[in-house]
Formats: sequence, structure tokens, C-alpha cells
Amino acid sequence: MKFMKELKSITGRKTTTETASNKPASAGSGRNGSKSVTIKVKVDVGFGNTLYLRGEGHGLSWSQGIPLTCVDGSTWTWSGETDGKLKFKLLINDAIWAKGDDLVATPGEKVEVAPAF
Repeated sequence: MKFMKELKSITGRKTTTETASNKPASAGSGRNGSKSVTIKVKVDVGFGNTLYLRGEGHGLSWSQGIPLTCVDGSTWTWSGETDGKLKFKLLINDAIWAKGDDLVATPGEKVEVAPAF
């Protein structure tokens, strides 16, 4: 059984966050009790541009971004194992910040956002 939580995206639109709550503690867990976090971003940043992630938690930094993986022309993803909250923001080419407040993801979440730049 999965529970859906609503998360306000950077654009102010509501997005859906999915968390699995009835899995055994070991299912989906990584080393040292950490769980996977997946961030899926729906935005077209233009040909030749790359979407980056900055923040805190799981090795993220506010001073240098990590590139997301391009799935198609308007879908980008990033996944990592964490045992705590991730606070993050998206950037185009690690230079142009998305509008709005910082976003938060917790261990075990699959977050989907549609940012505005």
C-alpha cells in the first residue's frame, strides 16, 4: 500500500510524492539504514542545457551542483541513498536558480516537481 502526499512545487503547482509505508524495514533500505530518495523533474531546459541539483544532505552542496540524468526532452532524474532529509534546489547549467523556496525530500520518497526559471 502506498500513501500519496502533496508537495508544492517551485511553480506553486501541487505535485505528488509517493512513499511506501508497509514495506519491511530492510526493503528499499541501503547501507546503515538509509533509504533511497528519487527526484523526478518535469521541465524543458532547452537543447544543450543540463539540470543540476544543489542543497544539503547526502553529499549535496549549496556551492556546487550535481547534474541530473536526462530521461527525455523534458524529464530529469536523480536518486541517492540517505538517512535524513534532503533540502534542495534546481539550477540550469549550475548557474540559473529555479524560482521559489527550497524543496525537501525525506528518505523513501519519490518526489516529482515542475520548476519555473
